[in-house]
Amino acid sequence: MFRESITHAGGVTKGTASEAHAMTTLRRAVRRGYQIEATRDGGALVTWTRRELSGGIAHRAVQFTPEMPVGALTESVIDDLRLIDDMRGAHYVENDNGRRIIRIGLLEIAPMITARLRARRLVTDDGRDNVRITLTARLGLLATAHRTSTTEPGGWSRPADIGRQDWTAGLNRPGRRAGLINSTASHATCTCGQFTAVGGSRDEARALARTHRQAMATEFVTGLDPLTATA
Repeated sequence: MFRESITHAGGVTKGTASEAHAMTTLRRAVRRGYQIEATRDGGALVTWTRRELSGGIAHRAVQFTPEMPVGALTESVIDDLRLIDDMRGAHYVENDNGRRIIRIGLLEIAPMITARLRARRLVTDDGRDNVRITLTARLGLLATAHRTSTTEPGGWSRPADIGRQDWTAGLNRPGRRAGLINSTASHATCTCGQFTAVGGSRDEARALARTHRQAMATEFVTGLDPLTATA
């Protein structure tokens, strides 16, 4: 379950939303070309703009916040969730000691780990012991896989310090900056290793990073199995 916050012309409306409702909203957002971003707590933010009759631009948003945040996703937790998701066929069984475990083919997830995944609502079942990871877990994994960062602009420096041989650059600058040049460029990168960009300023780099995260979220929603979510 999610807490849903809708920003509209009349203000903000808050309520709750099922996984199936959140999934439907995300798919509709993709079809309409809205911006989607996964959040580290396992939620999602949908934003878009619309032109008003007055000629102005109105900003709209739908925020899904999980009732139970995913918390820290360690490497071992990520491996277990990806194992359940990638191999499919996961189901609950009881081991020789009568404790519930998750079995995927010939592989088993230990009772204590199974209990933790269930308690954190990272996995769920269909009522017949067939196990899958939740939408909250999927969004948390997506956000964890695409953590972006930007660098501090270089600021004022001497050309030789940054490998430039243009000795006349920055000469006759006021404010005791003679011989210096100013770099406002900022580099944006992502932990996925598939994205690097340079912005003319740090704000521009942050915007480029946000666009990357939104593109990855759109790709994620487009590829979701229609049977993933349940009411």
